[in-house]
Formats: sequence, structure tokens, C-alpha cells
Amino acid sequence: MSEILLTIDDSPSPDTDELTAFLQAQGVNAILFCRGDRLRDNPDPVVRAVERGFVAANHAFHHRRASQISFDEVKTEILETEALLDQVYQRAGCARPALYFRFPHMDRGAGGWIVDYNAAPAHEQTLRRLFVDGLNTKLAPPTAEQVDKKSRLQEFLRVSGFTALPAQGVTHEWYRQTEVAQAVDAMFTFSTSDWMLTQRHLGKWPCKSIGDLKQKIDNDPWLAVSGSDNIVLAHDQPEILPVVKALVGHMLHKGFSFKPV
Repeated sequence: MSEILLTIDDSPSPDTDELTAFLQAQGVNAILFCRGDRLRDNPDPVVRAVERGFVAANHAFHHRRASQISFDEVKTEILETEALLDQVYQRAGCARPALYFRFPHMDRGAGGWIVDYNAAPAHEQTLRRLFVDGLNTKLAPPTAEQVDKKSRLQEFLRVSGFTALPAQGVTHEWYRQTEVAQAVDAMFTFSTSDWMLTQRHLGKWPCKSIGDLKQKIDNDPWLAVSGSDNIVLAHDQPEILPVVKALVGHMLHKGFSFKPV
């Protein structure tokens, strides 16, 4: 079985303490990608998470799609959240291990064109399935302006000191041989699709129950590959705390181990 790097978006929530306590009790660590607006209003659970050994990272301020706001607005969203994260680590008395950033909705500036699907014909269908099946996004070719913004944002992240997730153990060809491995921002290899069970999405997407989401884990061909790690995406949202607990428990039951962060 592969090792999993667990990444959790949208922290903090009213359930962050319970979520991190549960994960810690299971011996599972994670990177928490934090929204700046929520971190501003409720930093304490993230301070406690850092004290427990979790990593707090940047998920922009207002959770807006980068393709729908200007380059300068995206920069501001990132920098304002960085200032709050610095305060979290100061309060926790810990040094930041690295600067990680994940775009809200995985919109890297070009909408649903998360990577250039046409640039890697051998892996095009795998990449399309990865992002369409796991995200609330629509595939539409980007404008030239969006492609330029996406490139400029990658350079901004690079010069600002952000780094890609520690994914040396991910050996899938569709990851290593494509734009995914070149990204400075945080990518993933499997989405739990837990968000499909929030009230506003329930019944509108393929997975309609925890059982469906467990089946998605069981059926994924890349999670089953021995010899490659995986980066798993989940969410910290009040409605789906039992869902995340169940899915982590299911992965542990199947024999997956989780990487330290």
C-alpha cells in the first residue's frame, strides 16, 4: 500500500479541534490549508493544531476563483493570509517548516483548465478524470489572458518562497511527466470528494453517501499502486466532519499509512 500525504482544505472551522484530535489519535498528520477570512476570525484552533504537529498552510483569503479576479487581487489574498499564518506560528512558538499554497477550487488562474490537458496526450484522460471527478469545476479552454495569469502566479509563488508539497514518493507517470509535478502550488493525486455530501451539493453529484465515497477510494487505480505515494485532498467543514472521519478510518482499515508532515 502507498503512503498518503493528507491535505485538508478550508480550515479553520468550528470542528477543527475535533478533527485534529481525531487524526492525532489515529496517528495521522496533515497539512491544513487555511482560508484567511476564517483564520482572521478564529485563529485559536489552528494555533492548537500547529502545537499538535500539524502544518498550517495558505488557501487564500476569501476562497475566490483566481480566474475570476485580477492578478493583483490574487496576490493580495495570498499575502494577507501569509501574515495571519505568521502570527499563528508565532503564537504556537514554532518555526514554519515551509510555505505551501493551494488555490481555492484548484483554480490556478485558468478556471477548470487546471493543467494544460493537451500538452500531455498520453495522460490527458487521466488528468481530466482526476480534476473533473474530484472538484466542482467545469472544463473550458482558457483565454490567453488566463494562461498568462496562471504563469505569472506560478512565478509569484516561486519568488515569494513557496514550494511544492513534498511529493518525491509520488511516482505515477501522469504526475511526474506532466505539469502537475512542475507546479509550485499544492496539487493532489486523489480527491475524497467529501464536499459532495455538504447540504448544498448533496444529491447533485455522483457520490451521494459515505458508502459511495468509500467505493471511490476502493476503485481508484492510483491509490492501489504499490511503490507510489499519494496526495489526498479532504475538507475541514462542519457538515462533513463525520464523513472525513469515516474516510480516514476506511483508508487506515485498508492498510494505508499516512506520511508525517
